[in-house]
Amino acid sequence: MVFLFRKSDIPKADARATFHWEDAWKGENVMYRIPRNIQWNDNVVVREDEYAVFFRDGKAMHVFDRPGRFAMTTENVPVLGRLVAAVTGIQQLGEIYYLQRRELRSKFGTAEPLAFRDPDFGLVRIRAFGDFAYKVVDPLLFITQFVGTERITSSDKVIEWMKAQLVMCLNDALGELKRDKNMAVVDMPAYLQEIEQIVLSKVADSVERYGVKIAKIAGLNINLPKEVQEAIDKRGAMGALGVDYIRYQTGKAIEGVGVGAATGAGDATGAMAGLGAGAGVGLGIGAMMGQAMQQPAQVPQPPKPTIKCPKCNADVPEGVKFCPNCGAKMLAPGMMSCPKCNTDIKVGSKFCPSCGEKLVNNCPKCNAELQAGAKFCPNCGSKIE
Repeated sequence: MVFLFRKSDIPKADARATFHWEDAWKGENVMYRIPRNIQWNDNVVVREDEYAVFFRDGKAMHVFDRPGRFAMTTENVPVLGRLVAAVTGIQQLGEIYYLQRRELRSKFGTAEPLAFRDPDFGLVRIRAFGDFAYKVVDPLLFITQFVGTERITSSDKVIEWMKAQLVMCLNDALGELKRDKNMAVVDMPAYLQEIEQIVLSKVADSVERYGVKIAKIAGLNINLPKEVQEAIDKRGAMGALGVDYIRYQTGKAIEGVGVGAATGAGDATGAMAGLGAGAGVGLGIGAMMGQAMQQPAQVPQPPKPTIKCPKCNADVPEGVKFCPNCGAKMLAPGMMSCPKCNTDIKVGSKFCPSCGEKLVNNCPKCNAELQAGAKFCPNCGSKIE
């Protein structure tokens, strides 16, 4: 440590008291004020992890930003030169505030729930809390703004001010994510890191004007009201079981009857089960409903398309090879059977691709093409022998 103690430049004004900030008192306190005004030639000890700020008449006038022992003289505090003319041996000069240089940590949270309009649950009141780390980056600005402007002279008040800024920025961040990404309350756990970053960027503008930097926000936790948490759990259960709300509630109610009967409780639930069927029946009903709830919901199936049987004209499901009514072979639309090998071929084919059978004949009278099996010529009406 460098000692800068020197003899006073005021005649008969010898060195007086020496002040310092006890390490045991620091902890997470960012600021400490020497409990009385300093006098001419008092000494102030500044350690490596501290700033000392000379404050007078509402203004931060000088910062001791290096370690050492400093006498309150015109050499160590040049601004005192303007006061020398009025100085006597007991002149009250002003105040000294110590500030910690290192990064400090604290917690923040919502004193009152924040209102969040959710698309599914309506207006939801949520609570949030987390940790933050901060440090003084401009001691002159810090004292000028907090002590000179806001009249805040204790660490507790400074921290309370920063907590209020964080909660205000958190509220803005939630609204911004809801607007831009349609975030719902059930999505918030997935957005926690993004919320932290948004809050960090928003709060920077507010606190840096006070000579403070909030370096990190961590451990952000958002709590939903109990009834919303129960509703989310219920939705998850219904989704896992594949049932709707009515089926779920019915199953839960009857399951409760079964439990009441099994425990022999004297309440209305247990009594109802006991009067009707006894404990065993109550349990049976509960188990049956539990099994029913585990069955997937029946979804109405659309009717299958049908085609007409070419022989008996019955409605036959598409894809069936034989008519279930008369046993006739079913052909797909646009298909016919080869008269020789019975292979399914396209209507209009001249030869069977399977056996080579000629499928088209000519009318002996007009020479028009005839399909296999034709009894009369579609062109001239002659009978085909």
